[in-house]
Amino acid sequence: MKAFLLVLFLPFLFTQILLAQKDFERLHQSATVVDGHNDILYRVMHGGEMETYGTRGHSDLPRFRRGGVDVQLFSVWVPSKLKGDAAWQYALDQMDSLHAIAARNNENMRIVLTQNDMDEALTSNVLASLLHLEGGRCIDGRRDRILALHARGLRSFGLTWNYSSDWASCSKDESARKVKGGLSHKGKSFVRLLDSLGILIDVSHLGERAFWDVLSTSSHPVFASHSSCAALRPHHRNLTDKQLRALAENNGIAMMNYFPGFLSSRVNDSHRKQLRDYAKRHMALKNKYPDRGEDYLKAVDNLIQKAERKKLVTLRTLADHIDHAVSIAGIDHVGIGSDFDGIGLTPVGLADVTDLPLLTRELLRRGYTEPQIKKVLGENFLRVFRQVSPYVE
Repeated sequence: MKAFLLVLFLPFLFTQILLAQKDFERLHQSATVVDGHNDILYRVMHGGEMETYGTRGHSDLPRFRRGGVDVQLFSVWVPSKLKGDAAWQYALDQMDSLHAIAARNNENMRIVLTQNDMDEALTSNVLASLLHLEGGRCIDGRRDRILALHARGLRSFGLTWNYSSDWASCSKDESARKVKGGLSHKGKSFVRLLDSLGILIDVSHLGERAFWDVLSTSSHPVFASHSSCAALRPHHRNLTDKQLRALAENNGIAMMNYFPGFLSSRVNDSHRKQLRDYAKRHMALKNKYPDRGEDYLKAVDNLIQKAERKKLVTLRTLADHIDHAVSIAGIDHVGIGSDFDGIGLTPVGLADVTDLPLLTRELLRRGYTEPQIKKVLGENFLRVFRQVSPYVE
């Protein structure tokens, strides 16, 4: 009798599995997906390809589309070895490269300057592209350079990277007690200038004292473009629960970073080697199952389970950080900021940007509702953007 009932139940179970698959795919495609941080422009500056489907790095225009990304913040990052005018020119060259790529691919992407541009890009189903400065060293402490970057299309500003300036302290230096920390008078004046220009302020990489100074100075919601939870992984680059609550009170957003070293304290040399191997194995599965149907999903689940038995960081570890951030800051103040093409390792299950639907699938499995998932995937960021960015009549 039990065997007979099992035979009757199996087709129903298989149907439910297929429906669940269609649910996450449908949900991901219907959501507005925003990634708070991507470093592909640095790769482009060194000969990398962004306009055709590739296998190097984590992203390019075709892979953004396949991953369902609707809005991407493109980081303008200047190597620390460059100083003065050389650093300034390097930043301008990166910005110009994105403008040139957008001009050649205007049917697939658009540079966003205003709310109007954002609305038009999303309506037209092209990649809404925001220029973001990661670390303000290239401005050399000059107000006129902030104005010049804004005129060139910059709409998001990260005050520091892994270095401090005479106007803002970074998390690395504050945690090592190399600096007193915080914003100087000049730094606070820069924050007020960014507010007046409608430029988003990014608090990732800021030291805690500088973080609190930004929140007390800015009149706008701010965001952390790529920072995870210090409660789960103590690290100066991650946000404490107190900071998460403050971002919620500010009506801002914390966008979770994918880098395994910021998600777990167990990432050692052996784990790094294994993570690279698992990324290759995942890519092989995508080549074997190009339709990414049920057989592919079973194979990926098996890959993740094997990785977890070895205590490796997986997309479920990232989902744990999302869970924690939601529990502290609330569902309206959490997003995703991959750091793709700026990190050498990724969680198992997130080999590149085309794997983003698997994160949506995991959030569904954890019991998040569709409206909640849409908030995390992008609606929360859009709220902040619309509060900061001007609407041109």
